Amino acid sequence: MLVVIIGAGIVGLHTARIFQERGDEVYLLEAASSLGEETSGRNSSVIHSGVFYKPGSFKEKICIEGNRLTYQWLRELNVNHRACGKWIVPEEGQEADLETFLARIESLPTPKPQLLSPKQLSRQEPLLRPTQAIFIPSTGLVDAAGYLKSMAVYLEERGVHIILGCRVTGLRGECALETERGEIPFDLAINAAGLYADEVARWSGLNEYEIRPCRGDYYLLNQQPLQRPVYHLPNRSAHGLGVHLTPTLDGQTLVGPNAFFIREKSNYSPLSSIEDFQRSVRFYLPHLKDFSLSQGYSGNRPKLFRAGQPVGEFILKKKGNWIHALGIESPGLTAAPALAREILRLL
Repeated sequence: MLVVIIGAGIVGLHTARIFQERGDEVYLLEAASSLGEETSGRNSSVIHSGVFYKPGSFKEKICIEGNRLTYQWLRELNVNHRACGKWIVPEEGQEADLETFLARIESLPTPKPQLLSPKQLSRQEPLLRPTQAIFIPSTGLVDAAGYLKSMAVYLEERGVHIILGCRVTGLRGECALETERGEIPFDLAINAAGLYADEVARWSGLNEYEIRPCRGDYYLLNQQPLQRPVYHLPNRSAHGLGVHLTPTLDGQTLVGPNAFFIREKSNYSPLSSIEDFQRSVRFYLPHLKDFSLSQGYSGNRPKLFRAGQPVGEFILKKKGNWIHALGIESPGLTAAPALAREILRLL
């Protein structure tokens, strides 16, 4: 079977792998001139644990399974990563919610979380605000750019055709895609186009979904005062997991992302004031001296809507000789190998 995948982010790459493994001829088309220019390369580079998502949801299940598979693939590909775990701490007014949250996530099929006292936390993170905290063992950090590149090399060595700078512009008949570099036939087309997946879906008559870009800006802290990422408890009013602190593999600390909707999917110009990020650093690290922040980078989450309402889930949908992956935002980097399995099961 001739399989053509639109979008060479991490989901497209793992989907190409799983179809190549079963013997299909696979073409992977990417509009950008290099890998990771959009969602897969503009995030916190965190391997997520699955504890923050709606209980019993597909997103929760697929993240937990993807976490296990991602670590396997990072070892297989020799990608730089660190299975360090993360801290979940309360913001002001959330202190009473910490143990309730712990009771909910203890039943998940993940390594057991631990509740630390303020004194125990301070022994491990002396600069972090002393508070009760939950330790989540399965969270990690990854070199996302290295992961994408290693996956691409792995696939090309096995005969997958990865074509960069190849924007798909439409559909000719029922079995051929029009691109800026010519026409390509297919038996099965897989839509892994991220921010543009709703536009691609309309070519096959799937019209009810809309993707709105939700901006997340990052700043860089000039020090690395933490051993592990620091997240706060989920806030129901937020569009993401909120501004958090993430030590990077190259010795810096990411502060962000925030979350707000913008109009243009391809707009990556920073739009946020530094003051909000400075406040977060001062809250989490009240004893940190002489720190400075510099502008980092920005990403746009592909937030999925149906009939004007947020979906809040990953949607995988088969329609004719198409399979569509819609709303694949965080934790898509973690969930990708598990999502690829689910895409194959739709055949």
